[in-house]
Amino acid sequence: MSTQHDVRAPNPPTNPKGYVYIAGAGPGDPELITVKAERALQEADVILYDDLVSLELIDQFNALKIYTGKRKASHHFEQEEINREIVRHAVEGKTVVRLKGGDPFIFGRGGEEIETLRDFGIDYEIIPGITAAHGASAYSEIPLTMRRISSSVAFCAGHPVSSIQVPDTDTIVYYMVASSVHDVLDAVAAKGRPGMIRVAIVQSATRYNQKIVTGTLDEFRRRERAVYSPALLIIGDSIGQFIRHNWYSRKKKVLMTGGESIRYNSADYIMVHFPCRKISGADLEAVQKTIHALGEYSLLLFPNKFSVKYFFRFLYDSGRDVRSIAHMTICTAGNAAADELRDNGLVADHHLEPDEAAGYAKHLGEIGISGQKVLLPGSNNIDDSLDAELRELGNEVTHLGVYAHEVRQDELVDLDFIDEIYFATPVCVRNFRNLFDAIPERITVSAADKRTEQEYRKLFRS
Repeated sequence: MSTQHDVRAPNPPTNPKGYVYIAGAGPGDPELITVKAERALQEADVILYDDLVSLELIDQFNALKIYTGKRKASHHFEQEEINREIVRHAVEGKTVVRLKGGDPFIFGRGGEEIETLRDFGIDYEIIPGITAAHGASAYSEIPLTMRRISSSVAFCAGHPVSSIQVPDTDTIVYYMVASSVHDVLDAVAAKGRPGMIRVAIVQSATRYNQKIVTGTLDEFRRRERAVYSPALLIIGDSIGQFIRHNWYSRKKKVLMTGGESIRYNSADYIMVHFPCRKISGADLEAVQKTIHALGEYSLLLFPNKFSVKYFFRFLYDSGRDVRSIAHMTICTAGNAAADELRDNGLVADHHLEPDEAAGYAKHLGEIGISGQKVLLPGSNNIDDSLDAELRELGNEVTHLGVYAHEVRQDELVDLDFIDEIYFATPVCVRNFRNLFDAIPERITVSAADKRTEQEYRKLFRS
């Protein structure tokens, strides 16, 4: 039987102790992940990820995800705990991806984790990533080397203060400087660097909220300024050659609130995916009763991709397969649901598209969906609009909660950096309202359809 692995690179060597990838995720922009690291994530049973790894990136993968962040003042894991966690899953025979921001071997402590894997005889592979210095350089247009200006560059740690180094290179990049920037600048001045040498602080490099502050060494030393992690300090005269109105700052930042992650940017805008919610499967026991009674229903209607994904997960977990729904007419609402259904080897009998004014009611009537017993998989937090349209046509509707969603608060977006917001569904609007009291007037807002627009006006403009 053909499997996905037939068209991808071979699996890692079989090993009773599992296999570990130590991989770099890049500096922040989820599109900067390498092809090889992405393939490892597709194979993973377990992903252990750091603070600076984009949630937009890892949300795409079905592995068990374990946050191992250890940012200052909010330690979740010490390095020794992370090492133990990697080993624990690997010795169970699992494929583990240890996913780090940037590159594992540039201030990533990858070497310590390799020592542990060797001690336990666990096979591993190292996948490099784009380090923060390279990302900050490209996204802020600060050349780290430049003909006649800079022919050498060094990467240094900005802490601990007692061991700050000032190498004799044309350009220096200091990592981890949020709490020590003035100590670093004092050390640079003490080594005799001229007061007019150029300095830049790049915060949140390659992310939608990237911020760049530039000046001279003397100017920075005279002024106290707050610096927020993650931050890099770059020192060298190549700063300022192209930085004004750099290519990344010119692009509009468009916030997408739907469940679909659109990762590709254009020449004009940067897509910032903010789903406002976490999606998780419902309780199996609560779904089993309906799964065992599928023969009672004549129509199966999937309102979105998550309803398809979790319905089939529960169907297969109950020991059944698609033969259990062979007698039913299958409908999908929206392209994402239709695509997810095709991924499960099925094509819908009917595909619904909402009318701007009448929702799905017009289309349902046109294809003769009336007087049927309808099973409507969806969220535990239901949207009654589709249910009401089905009932108006004389259908008997049963909701099946196959997934749950909760308002997402683990990585709130900073609206100061956003130019436009796109709301995909009324639920997105409601979840957004739970997180933000208002939307600044300067931000342009658009909606996927009339109902979503009405929900936006009711909650934010009434």
